Amino acid sequence: MQRKRWFAIQTYAGSELRVKRQLEERVRKLGWEGFFEPIRTGGVEYFFVPVEEVITSRSGRGRTSEYRIPYDYDLMVATNARIQRGDLIARRAPKHLARAAEVVAVEPLWRVIVETQTHSDVEYILPQEKGLRRDIRVGERVRPGLPLTPDADEHYLVDVRGQVVARERVRRVTLRYENGEEETRIIPEAYLHPRIRPGQRLPNGAELEREHKIYARASGLVKVKEYKDKRVVTVQRIEKRRLIPGYVFTKMGLDEEQMYELIQGLERTARFVGSRSRPVPIEGPEILLVQRKAGLAEVPVTGVKAPKVEVEFEVGEVVQIVEGPFADFTGEVREIDKEAEEAVVMVKIFGRETPVRIGFDGIEKV
Repeated sequence: MQRKRWFAIQTYAGSELRVKRQLEERVRKLGWEGFFEPIRTGGVEYFFVPVEEVITSRSGRGRTSEYRIPYDYDLMVATNARIQRGDLIARRAPKHLARAAEVVAVEPLWRVIVETQTHSDVEYILPQEKGLRRDIRVGERVRPGLPLTPDADEHYLVDVRGQVVARERVRRVTLRYENGEEETRIIPEAYLHPRIRPGQRLPNGAELEREHKIYARASGLVKVKEYKDKRVVTVQRIEKRRLIPGYVFTKMGLDEEQMYELIQGLERTARFVGSRSRPVPIEGPEILLVQRKAGLAEVPVTGVKAPKVEVEFEVGEVVQIVEGPFADFTGEVREIDKEAEEAVVMVKIFGRETPVRIGFDGIEKV
């Protein structure tokens, strides 16, 4: 067996993982594991594709998932934690009556919540029989005077500028207690206990709202922001990008004849880096980079390495602010702080340029 040295296998960009998988299968099929230096990147492997983790901005391919969490929910995640799709983000326990009551009425309603530019929530309640316009959808921006119903009923108009963050069917449940006091609760249909009916008498401790759990729809890095009436949990999607596109690396002690047998049948998609006649081992700073990414050499940094943050705009580019008190202003990017995930944008106010510091998710390319 030859002395084990590092070699690079060149392939088409985008085919690295497929070629790596084929080579791994071939090594095990031939029983050549002893000729290779194991690379432990979560399991024992013999070939390595260097990747880096990148969080991209909302305006690009790195879309985010947002979850509005009221304060009566138990938050199960924390900022900078990594979660997987299907993990529990928040939970609200079932709600029970504190005293016996009679159900007086159960009315079907629509509830629309508009979040203003200062992150305050404005709630609109309207009867289900009135109907709701189709263009009143989550994510749509609305303006004062916009009707909520198809018949443009003036009793149901939006009176703020903002974005629709909730559109749901709810029930208004009116309860009458033994002392004659009445109380109304707005409960989403999905969480209202199915036994609740008008005229029903509910004992003390009866369940009125079922348990509600919120699960992650995507994997990524968690960010939590707290506002007056809610918390907003953002799951930033993490992309794994090829650090050296088009190459697969391995440390092995095969002779030349065995090397060509290893890639036999893959000649059109894979070849060893070297001269035309023979593969050439790689050394120097290039292989040091590969060793560091594979965990085989020490990386000269301290602390836990966080995913790289990539933004879709540059210093000097004109962007639009889409949230906060400066929403709808445009300005030039003066600074970019990737660690804080913020940018300084110069906006004109009363004819003078003013620096505004704002998070990446509050900026969009013009």
